[in-house]
Amino acid sequence: MKTFFGRVIAVVFGITLFIIGCFIVISILGSILGGADKVTVDSGSVLKLDFKEPIYESNMEIQTSLFNLTEKESPNLLQILNAIENAKEDDNIKGISLELNTTTPEEITQIDLIRDKIQDFKSSGKFVYAYTNRASQADYYLATVADSIFHNPLGSIDLKGLSSEVMFFKNFGEKYGIEFEIIRHGDYKSAVEPFLRDNLSDENREQLTQIVTQIWDGMTTKMSDSRNISTEQLNQYTDSLVAFNAKSALSHKLVDALYQESEYHEFLKSKLNIDDDKKLKAIEIKDYATTLKNKFESDKIAVLYAHGTIMPGDSQFGIQSETYKEAIQKIAKDDKIKAVVLRVNSGGGDANTSEEILHEMRKLHAKKPIVVSFGEVAASGGYYIAMDSDKIFAEPYTITGSIGVLGMIPNIKGLANNNGFTTDYVKTNENTIYYSPFQGLSKGGLETITKSTESIYEIFVNHVAANRNRSFEEIDALGGGRIYTGTEAKKLGLVDELGSLQDAISYAAEIAEIKDYQLKSYPQKKTDLETLMKELNLSTEVKAQIQNSMDPALLKTYIQIDQMRKLNGVQVLWPYDLNIR
Repeated sequence: MKTFFGRVIAVVFGITLFIIGCFIVISILGSILGGADKVTVDSGSVLKLDFKEPIYESNMEIQTSLFNLTEKESPNLLQILNAIENAKEDDNIKGISLELNTTTPEEITQIDLIRDKIQDFKSSGKFVYAYTNRASQADYYLATVADSIFHNPLGSIDLKGLSSEVMFFKNFGEKYGIEFEIIRHGDYKSAVEPFLRDNLSDENREQLTQIVTQIWDGMTTKMSDSRNISTEQLNQYTDSLVAFNAKSALSHKLVDALYQESEYHEFLKSKLNIDDDKKLKAIEIKDYATTLKNKFESDKIAVLYAHGTIMPGDSQFGIQSETYKEAIQKIAKDDKIKAVVLRVNSGGGDANTSEEILHEMRKLHAKKPIVVSFGEVAASGGYYIAMDSDKIFAEPYTITGSIGVLGMIPNIKGLANNNGFTTDYVKTNENTIYYSPFQGLSKGGLETITKSTESIYEIFVNHVAANRNRSFEEIDALGGGRIYTGTEAKKLGLVDELGSLQDAISYAAEIAEIKDYQLKSYPQKKTDLETLMKELNLSTEVKAQIQNSMDPALLKTYIQIDQMRKLNGVQVLWPYDLNIR
């Protein structure tokens, strides 16, 4: 019997090695064959932007799958912006074609940066046209930068305004006997509200209303300017959903013409004086980005991408303590790196990990200048880790602040009792069991965690006060867990400048006194094969199946829940997502 099982194990092991070997060969061949295709830009070309693939800021955000080891990576946000900027001066590029069909990036800051870059492109005198079909609100916002919008005769535009909807679990918990001990500092620290209430608090309603109103006002200002429609008219059209019907959208001047896609391409050919029987020369942004030469200079600027939930660990997903401490220490040791840009896109997470990362950043700052760039969200722990830097840039629609602390401890005693389960215990000391999911927090446990929460809040505020050169009382008045847009944060002095990642990089070069430099991204993601080898077990195989079969929105939720499961102790967290769809 032992021999039989030994043979089975040997066969399984051999098959596993064979599969891995096949993937290694495929990966190598893919790299060789892929490298043979060199993209060229023909004269009289149109730069095509359709955003059918997600836009990442760094390759650390890309999920590794067993089945995509040879897939070609798409350009990141910075490369897309640089490509549009380069196309402005490229004589081979005659214009830009935006072809949008519910595929535009969800992050408002990404859309806004791309829109502004295309607006700048138009100053060259080159054309920008857009074609829309089933257009999301994000699609339309981006499309309005175009000289003209061509819309499908049966298409729709989901122009409806912004909202924020929160789901509450208090009644669910009461129904099934699940309670939560909540410890927080700050009436605006709303992450725990779903477990305390069945509706929005006045404080949370105030801040969420302010956020969506400020973002919408900024969007409508740009859209009304581009379409030559007053903001009042645009809001009336939005309220009445006139853009949903194609003919109605045309009659209200929200679009310029109703064309089928093939007719739109014929129009582009006529603009370029291309004969009917010849093909339109359109180069996709991802291909065009590959034609731009990378700089290979001795001086470097490190861009440290902090994307996702802050948590302990050494995985490549999220902002994990060991991974980021190692990356920061590598940057500190590299004498060729003359400055550092910390790019934050995080709603926070574990308080202890946030402090660890800030400690390493402080040691790094003693050696090199640090400039911070805030992306979509830099709130709570995401704001915390930026508190030792020379300057902080935020984008107008960045969600930031949330200077507050929370703790949430579940008690399922009622649920257990209702289903026939009870527990009892013995102990040697007063607080041996200061917490049990079947008993809740002891009085001593509650007092201790409350003190810890207050202590962490005090540390957080002191970090901010030191970085912003303000008093504790001034920052405390802006804290309490309240969130702000980048525009409002600039007015309040929580950030220094409104600007993009490119602006932050330029400023880093300026204070480092370097003109020629190359960018180097951190953390440096392990190769797909290295990641696969590390995590090749049953659990990872299950995750791979989920990743390959699940709807992207559900996959995102699954990843968030998996990350939340790993969080322990007191949190500095703003766990909401905001998109403009």
